This record gives sequence, structure tokens and C-alpha cells, in this order.
Amino acid sequence: MSVAGVRDDVVSTHAHGVASRCTGLAIALALVLCGCGSTALSGGQLRSRATSLCRQATTQTSRIPTPASPAVAGPFLERGVTVLSPELAALRTLKPPSSAAAVYTTALNALAGKLSALREAVRDLAHGEDPVIATKTLEQELAPLESEENDAWRALGIPGCVNP
Repeated sequence: MSVAGVRDDVVSTHAHGVASRCTGLAIALALVLCGCGSTALSGGQLRSRATSLCRQATTQTSRIPTPASPAVAGPFLERGVTVLSPELAALRTLKPPSSAAAVYTTALNALAGKLSALREAVRDLAHGEDPVIATKTLEQELAPLESEENDAWRALGIPGCVNP
């Protein structure tokens, strides 16, 4: 994956404050809609609610242009963490039907892995790692996670959460 491919994991500086507020609203909405996780959702409810959360995050991440150079990768990736953290938290509030629980957990674990890789890259860059090396390492770490995540979302019938 190129730096441009990571674009879907970040949000623009200009939209940062708006995105944070919107993401907070998404989490609150998810909690209300899912009844705080007390009852498993039907397959259709899970698909609808997860799709809504993922599309909202995708909208936020699509607002940022790809960095002009690897030198600005750190702030670019930090904004991705700003979007992915609440998205993951909101998706975790959804209780899938038992028949989909294992696959849903796989999707969430892969998303959590992507978030961890992004945080690690941000830390490495902040500690002076060469941006080109950090970006290449991140691409290598993200590729299998995105594949696993995408396979799980497809198996669940939730294409709105599949990474482009």
C-alpha cells in the first residue's frame, strides 16, 4: 500500500475538530441504537449500523489530501488515529448475532491491529525514524491486516466497511 493508500486512515487538519465532534456523536448514537450492547443485533441491524459507522469514518478520512512528501507523514497518520480510535470503539459497542460473532471479532481485531500499527508509526516518526522507512514498514504491516479485515467485512455482508 502506498502512502496514498493510507489516506483512508486519516482526516484533514482543517476537519480535525469537526471530525472529533462528529465521531463523538457517532459513538453516542451507536450506544443508543444498540441498547448499550444488552441484546444481540440481527444480521440486518448489524450490517446497517456498522455500515453507518464505517461510512462516517470514510467520509472523515476522505477529506485529507495525500501528503506531498513523506516528511509530513507523522501528522497525517496522527489524524488517522483520531478517526480510527472512535470508529473502533463505536463498532465494539455493536453486539453481533452469535452466528456472526467470530467473524465480527476478526474484523475488529484486524482494525485494532491497523490502529496499533498507525500509532507505532507515529511514535517512530516522532522519535526521528526516516519517514520513507517508516512509511514502507507501515505499508507492510497494514497490507495483511487490511486483507484480513476486508475478508471479514465481506463475509459479514458489510461492504461499507471494506477498505478501498
